[in-house]
Amino acid sequence: MTEFWGFFYLVWTVLCYFFAKHLFIRTQKIYLSPIIVVPVLSIGLIFIFQHQFQDYYRYTQYLVAMLGPITVAFAIPVFRFRSMIRQHFKVLMLSSMMAMLVGILSSWLLASIFNLDDIVKNSLLARSISIPFALVLTEKLGGSISLIPLFTVITGLVGMLLGDLLLLWMRFKNRIAYGTAFGNAAHAMGIARARQRHELEGVIASLSMIISGIVMVLFAPTVIALTKCILSILYF
Repeated sequence: MTEFWGFFYLVWTVLCYFFAKHLFIRTQKIYLSPIIVVPVLSIGLIFIFQHQFQDYYRYTQYLVAMLGPITVAFAIPVFRFRSMIRQHFKVLMLSSMMAMLVGILSSWLLASIFNLDDIVKNSLLARSISIPFALVLTEKLGGSISLIPLFTVITGLVGMLLGDLLLLWMRFKNRIAYGTAFGNAAHAMGIARARQRHELEGVIASLSMIISGIVMVLFAPTVIALTKCILSILYF
């Protein structure tokens, strides 16, 4: 019976995605995006049938495994704009590094204030990059592989939903800056939103997300260790 429900939820998720995509194309409402509609419908169905998450995850985990190749596919539009990217590469690199520092420090500070345990705290530190990068980083930090997709999706949703409002409030009009903000703050969901706004914003968001992921995986463990050391000295 468990095998049946695993396959059922796989089919359900795929059908829900195509339904939500068609609905979003027709309405162009951000709150009807597949990334919001599909989880809401799936969670509702799980509650109705009173199933466990393992029943849902049994076969849908293969959809998560596709995130790696999908992330690589973002490099295609990046290649088309390579001359422009070379022109602004230093700015993009600096902004990605600043985003990494802000994400790590804010997550660690808030987790410490609310006295969260180390597993949750370490999982939160990797929430600001796309899931394929975040899974690798979480293993290095000793976080939870089960929690990081949840934290990453929540981060992406908040960035996607509130990004337009924040950028409008700032009144600063620059498509490169917009794309960088979406890519660093909301990763894959930010890319989707940036591409809706303008092709150039989508390209910059793609590059920013990839740079942020690489920088986080390579340097975040060292930065986090230094942060812990400094905070422990200050606290003492």
